[in-house]
Amino acid sequence: MIQKLVAAACIVAEIAAKTKDAALKELLKNAHDAGLFGKKGQTALAKKLAERESIGSTGLGNGVAVPHAKGDDVKETALVLARSKPGIEWQAIDGRPVHIMFLLVAPSGEPENHLQCLRWISTLARSADFRRFFLDARDEAALRELLREMTPKT
Repeated sequence: MIQKLVAAACIVAEIAAKTKDAALKELLKNAHDAGLFGKKGQTALAKKLAERESIGSTGLGNGVAVPHAKGDDVKETALVLARSKPGIEWQAIDGRPVHIMFLLVAPSGEPENHLQCLRWISTLARSADFRRFFLDARDEAALRELLREMTPKT
């Protein structure tokens, strides 16, 4: 499951957004442009992500945010992974800017896959090595290779 997610992941080597709201829109646009869901799904997911952020920030600390949502128009669990070298204010629990964003979207009817992916992302987010290598990677290809190296082989 995780290997399939990584193989199809959208990678953004340097996100253009400067704010959390703009970053969420850009992440969703990348997912939509990759055909992960239709326009209706993009609108519904944007609303769900905004609602989720209003409840509590998805900024986990250590420069990582994991916005995530489930939607009826999402065909399969998908990941958009993006980097912001200057960082984005995300109201993270440690108060520091976010440099690494994992957008996870999943079909409404697949809660176990969604949770399995969140557990794996959480492991990556806690890894100082992953964070350092991710921020230092030179381009999208290097970012994708790092993600593959950190994928469980099961």
